[in-house]
Amino acid sequence: MKQLGTMDQVRGKLALRGWRSLSAWALAHGYLPVTARRAVYDWGMRDDHEPLGGIKRAIMRDLRRTLEADVELEAVR
Repeated sequence: MKQLGTMDQVRGKLALRGWRSLSAWALAHGYLPVTARRAVYDWGMRDDHEPLGGIKRAIMRDLRRTLEADVELEAVR
């Protein structure tokens, strides 16, 4: 498991894939934006283990999948 990066790095990676913001990504994936921001803030730079909570673990898993996907412009504009 590798680090996703800081909040700014995650926002930049999402922007390269067509997402307007982390909040837009969170809403499209069924998460509250504040919970997604907190998950990235708490766990984005960690690579020692996964989050213990189910929601944050799911957010980080889905975010990793989005950022590792080769498909660009995944978001609907």
